[in-house]
Amino acid sequence: MVNRAGLEGGKRYQQIAEALIADIRAGRIPVGETLAGELELTRQFGVSRHTVREALRRLEDLGLIGRHQGVGTVVKARQPTQTYVQVVRSPDELLQYPSDSRLSVLSSEEVRVSRKLARELGCTTGSRWQRISCLRSFRGPKLPICWVDVYVLPEYASVAASIGRRLMPVYEMLEQRFGVKVSTVGIDIKAGIVQDHKVEALSVPAGTPSLTVIRHYRDAERRLFEISVSEHPSERYTYSLQLKRGWQSGSGGGWSTI
Repeated sequence: MVNRAGLEGGKRYQQIAEALIADIRAGRIPVGETLAGELELTRQFGVSRHTVREALRRLEDLGLIGRHQGVGTVVKARQPTQTYVQVVRSPDELLQYPSDSRLSVLSSEEVRVSRKLARELGCTTGSRWQRISCLRSFRGPKLPICWVDVYVLPEYASVAASIGRRLMPVYEMLEQRFGVKVSTVGIDIKAGIVQDHKVEALSVPAGTPSLTVIRHYRDAERRLFEISVSEHPSERYTYSLQLKRGWQSGSGGGWSTI
């Protein structure tokens, strides 16, 4: 086994995970062998049981170990089966907008979805939705960032009164007010041209290229209860993602967002 003393750098559970990964790769803990129990590992590393459990969870996520009731924690492989990992803790960490931007409501109306709109939204033709049209802008006289159409089920139409007044995503407002809970969020990104009825509000000439982001929010029963369609003039939209080679390593390291 590797020396448990003097582990440095990173969070403690990461240090423990790295030490166990090194043992497994080197064959010091062969495939099929049972790891020491949680209490024994807490003594070896001088940490809490919670920290040990978090380290073991990381190894399980990488496919290196499996935990079986009545058997213990068994080594399944010497190399990770997952190399690239991105962890997102909440939907608003995806495609974040600047914190000093705000939504302002332009209109709110119930619509019956046409065949064309159903294809765009990914919902059922003939279904009814409350469409809340908004502009996202910075405070002051700056140009708008994007036009946003938020579609919610008709029973949630009253949320329109809170948009722009409360500094939280619409889905969080729905969760707080109506008790609906987001289970999955689907995101589609597509290129196009700014639609004619949005040209003036966005202060762009006709024919301006755009990038549209469509988000679908579903609950645990897979019911679609919110759709947002954000159309951005191309020169006002940049999506950047940096990856850092991290501790979740194959032969050369895994990746996480920074």
